[in-house]
Amino acid sequence: MLNKFDSLTIYSIYLRNHGEFNTFETLGKDLDRIRGMGFQAIWLLPIHPIGTRNKKGALGCPYAIADYGGINPEYGTLGDFRSFIHKAHEKGLKVIMDVVYNHTAYESKLYQEHPEFFLKDARGNPVTKEPEWEDVIDLDYSQQALWPLLIGYLKDWAAMGVDGFRCDVASLVPLDFWREAKKAVEAVKPGVLWLAESVHREFLEDLRARGFEGNEDAALYEVFDILYDYDIHPAFETFVKGETALKTYIEAIRNQDAIYPPGYVKLRFIENHDQPRFLAYGKTMKDKEKFTVLNYLLKGAVLFYAGQETDTQRTPSLFETDPIDLGHGVPSYILLVKKLNQLMAAGVFSGESIVYEVVQEKLLIVHDPEYRFLGAVNFGQTPLTHDFALGGDYCDVLGGRESGPLGNSTIVDYRIFIKK
Repeated sequence: MLNKFDSLTIYSIYLRNHGEFNTFETLGKDLDRIRGMGFQAIWLLPIHPIGTRNKKGALGCPYAIADYGGINPEYGTLGDFRSFIHKAHEKGLKVIMDVVYNHTAYESKLYQEHPEFFLKDARGNPVTKEPEWEDVIDLDYSQQALWPLLIGYLKDWAAMGVDGFRCDVASLVPLDFWREAKKAVEAVKPGVLWLAESVHREFLEDLRARGFEGNEDAALYEVFDILYDYDIHPAFETFVKGETALKTYIEAIRNQDAIYPPGYVKLRFIENHDQPRFLAYGKTMKDKEKFTVLNYLLKGAVLFYAGQETDTQRTPSLFETDPIDLGHGVPSYILLVKKLNQLMAAGVFSGESIVYEVVQEKLLIVHDPEYRFLGAVNFGQTPLTHDFALGGDYCDVLGGRESGPLGNSTIVDYRIFIKK
């Protein structure tokens, strides 16, 4: 059973720091570039007004939201956002917005109007379940009157044209709420995408040890179309750093097939706004190309964080004005991403059963059971030769050469072959 979002490619933007395109009006001028790289959707980090109490940095964190129904005046007006959605749709791009329903800013409109909707300590003061999040206070979902208010905002955004919701720390919000919210939104706009930021296992274990509830990934799939792959992100990081073998990481990937329901989709990424830039691991652009190809070959949707197309090692701050220099895009890398996005859009990598083989310790071979496509990535430092022993005519879609039958082939870095 395939998920309709299993070949989705998403370009993630933090508008405050998106180079010169840092308002809804100016971002509209960047849509041709984004669509030209082949992306299907844009995910905007929170676009709402930001709280200032206990704020982080000079400007505060976008996840400390002051008004769920408002627009950060840095970015424009509600009308500007509506116009941006229209422009994106004209370019063939879906618009996904961030939904932060675990917490708000201290001085949020919701807290001012309904302090009873918030988690309290023994003295009646609003608190957060995560001590490091000192700039926010958590919602209390045992207060059932809270639910229709939050769902109402989602219905309004969907009616405006928003195509999907990326739900921040979705694991911390009751599953019953997400069920009700999805049903209500579906009545307004059928087919809206639900993307969950599911959390690291260690985070969930710590949360439960302190007496709080949290949803594991398998449960979230009852509602959500796509989940983060934070369940295996530690394995990804140690593999990138050279601390564990390729086989160890691939075993983590295979394990997902065993524990998640048929049709599950994970969000694959090498960077996001909470993680280091890939080049910050001390890797080269060639390494970055290899891991990007890997992301597309793995079963799931792909996330691309704005600025990833450049050669920067620096993740922009969430709390300051810290613009990305989009003019430093690496042409060869952009061309690779464009080709991969085209293959994703064509459904080349789509399939319920994807086979992963590790040979000679450093060579990963990925294919579907019928060998409609075959990808090979060499994570070693020297070329590796392997006998694929496949008849029929295969086209080397990245090398641009007609390959014919796949026999004894040398993989220098990466190749993707498609059966004609």
